[in-house]
Amino acid sequence: MPKLIALEEPENLTRLDAARSYTFEPLSLNRPPWAAKHTDPSAPDAVDNDTTALPDLVDQKIPPSAGHAKLEDTTARNVKLEDITAGNARLKDSSRTKEGEAKPASSKSNGDKLDASPDESSADPSDPSNLATSSSRKRPDAGKVVMVTASGGNRGMLGIPHLKEQVYENRMTYANRHGYEFMWANISSYNLSHGEPIYWSKVPVLQEAFIRYPEVEWVWWMDMDIIIMNQSLSIWDHVLSPEGMARNAVLDKVINKPGGGPSGWKTLPSYNSSEVNFMIASGGWGMNIGNFLMRRSYWSGWLLDLWIDPFYIEKFKVLPENEGWTHMYRHHPIVRKHTLCTNQRALNAYPEYNPLGDHWHPGDHSVHFAGCGGNERCPGEWAKYWKRKESYEVPALVKQKLEDGTAEIENVQKGVGLPTGANKDAVAR
Repeated sequence: MPKLIALEEPENLTRLDAARSYTFEPLSLNRPPWAAKHTDPSAPDAVDNDTTALPDLVDQKIPPSAGHAKLEDTTARNVKLEDITAGNARLKDSSRTKEGEAKPASSKSNGDKLDASPDESSADPSDPSNLATSSSRKRPDAGKVVMVTASGGNRGMLGIPHLKEQVYENRMTYANRHGYEFMWANISSYNLSHGEPIYWSKVPVLQEAFIRYPEVEWVWWMDMDIIIMNQSLSIWDHVLSPEGMARNAVLDKVINKPGGGPSGWKTLPSYNSSEVNFMIASGGWGMNIGNFLMRRSYWSGWLLDLWIDPFYIEKFKVLPENEGWTHMYRHHPIVRKHTLCTNQRALNAYPEYNPLGDHWHPGDHSVHFAGCGGNERCPGEWAKYWKRKESYEVPALVKQKLEDGTAEIENVQKGVGLPTGANKDAVAR
């Protein structure tokens, strides 16, 4: 298996220069079959004048299962979607034939799990308890996305009663509906080695998400202060599919700087969907890394290593990891080449009181309460938008776990329950 290697570091190189010296061994893999090229008709065919000479090696994608052992100890992972499906079936007897007669349960089982291939002719796709067993399994993105959230103890509660329970309900319902995985990390267990601010711990959580879920293609980070408002809209259809990218991409537009106002640098003039490894919204205050998606690739492993370079940690103090990301995008053509910016409402709409950028409209995917900590308006505003979200039926097993205290909230600890034989220092390599 090709591995990321570092060239010999001369004594006169700074840490940042050393990070730039990374190279990649050759790898020959096919493009994803759904990949398609999309460009702005008014823009040149090249992605960017200063990136066309970059090596193609970083464009290569790794098959989600390559180089990883299958996860044997499933107890340390978050609840599996099959378990939710099984729980729904156990708690709601909806097994009927086409003629409306009751039929016996399938004799095929694995422990308490039901048959992984239920009779689709008898499944009602409008019934939320059947979504994971019917429509989601037909989708091209089923099993390709892991939703990642992290929090630690009482940090970031925003003064909102039952915040974590609501977030769990909201995201587990969405994951179950669309066939995604869900991981909730205890971010306090991911502290870096020299007492760096906890904001930077987001990066090792992302690194480990790729290792914990070797089958997925995309890791989707969402801060805890986000409500998914439109449960019907899958993230694949919304932004990850070639059509979704084309619909929401912001091309050749000036990016604002933190605090507002033009930064002097732009989004890509054109892109190839198979080369997009990072998706993030661009808006009023620039790019906010509270909600973004990262694709499994050598590039992503390299980026996560660079993101927590001591140079960045020492330099950026106000909006630490966000400023680190912005710096990489601005100063590294190879970062820009593989990053697609969306319009703000696609991934990072704000509540109407928030001056950071475009506000949420009915039908938008989610709403982000960025900067809500310590704001006395937050509990009331959160409750208002919670009531405005699309109505949905919470899966029976999710309800049960919330009621009996077994919901997987902050249950993932650093290094615990990793796949057998996994390289704990590697990401998608």
